[in-house]
Amino acid sequence: MKIAILASNLLPINQDVKKGTELFVYLLVSALAHKSDKIDVTLFASGDSQVPVKLESVGALSSTVDAQITKQHHKIFELALLGKALQQQSGFDLYHANIGNGEIVLPFALFSQKPVIITLHGSLDTVYKDKYFPLFSQLTNAYFVSISDQQRKPLPMLNYLKTIYNGIDVKQFRFDPIGGNNLIWAGRGVPEKGLDIVLTVAEMTKKPARLFAIRKDHTLAWLKQDIEDKIVKLKKSVDLELNYEVKQTELLGYYQRSRLFLSPLRWEEPFGMAMVEAMAAGTPVVAYARGSVPEVIKDGETGFIVNAGENDKRGDWIIKKTGIEGLVEAVERIYALPEEKYKQLRHNCRSHVERNFTLDRMASEYLLLYRRLIQKG
Repeated sequence: MKIAILASNLLPINQDVKKGTELFVYLLVSALAHKSDKIDVTLFASGDSQVPVKLESVGALSSTVDAQITKQHHKIFELALLGKALQQQSGFDLYHANIGNGEIVLPFALFSQKPVIITLHGSLDTVYKDKYFPLFSQLTNAYFVSISDQQRKPLPMLNYLKTIYNGIDVKQFRFDPIGGNNLIWAGRGVPEKGLDIVLTVAEMTKKPARLFAIRKDHTLAWLKQDIEDKIVKLKKSVDLELNYEVKQTELLGYYQRSRLFLSPLRWEEPFGMAMVEAMAAGTPVVAYARGSVPEVIKDGETGFIVNAGENDKRGDWIIKKTGIEGLVEAVERIYALPEEKYKQLRHNCRSHVERNFTLDRMASEYLLLYRRLIQKG
């Protein structure tokens, strides 16, 4: 079984990459490499990627590193990479694409005689979705994998194979049965992730908070005005720390030493990897009922789900208050839990991840899909 994994060449694929899709690709190919000697995996990505499988590229460096390419000219080199992959059809049984939601891959699938699986890595609720995806509705060899059931809602008519939740290598996430006293937030430093809401909750509850943001160029002004300046003011009454670009190994320790992970999303996030990582360390999650949250969190067992507003109720959750008041109540409840009940909550979190969100489970489900489509011919 010969599989070609198609990735972007914007960034190098390695264990330290911070972008979600690229990290997914690294974890998947690493798991597949150790899964079976009957599968031969080739990754099409940037030449400076570090992976345990055969690597094909169109350049020695990723676009962001190559001064002659950069983000400005990246797309034409990504097209060249896809062209190189499709040129080698005779050497593969199946293609598995992991670039955005497959938009750039679909035109190439028209010329593929082999099955093409496209894992959807972003929101499908785009302005062009109703015009673009129907252009390829007659494709019989292109199949989609969603990373949550909720992700499918904007385009329910796509040729879906299955929902496969993203997985983590749980061995890398040491379980801590005790936890600590801080609430934690981690993610992209953008308004959609709700970091400013976290500050409001910390202010109202007076709970210490440790915040870890990945800077994005287009929101630097927002980070300065709405986050950094507010933290300066709040530090007089609340213990707050904001850190940028923290390594994953460091973040793991903060997950383990936290009381809860707070995720007040403003958007329909298709999958919340940070929530899974926190639960793997034993830390329960408080989150708005948006995106994949109701699929990832078990209300009352691994944290609390809160409706984002009176006009946005998506379930009859334990916490009846909505919005920020609901978040505050959920946070206070977790801090007020007796020691033994809180320890049970942490054990629930770890068990939930081990049952549903492991890298081994994820890789096994993809392997089953590969075999199914190849046997189908």
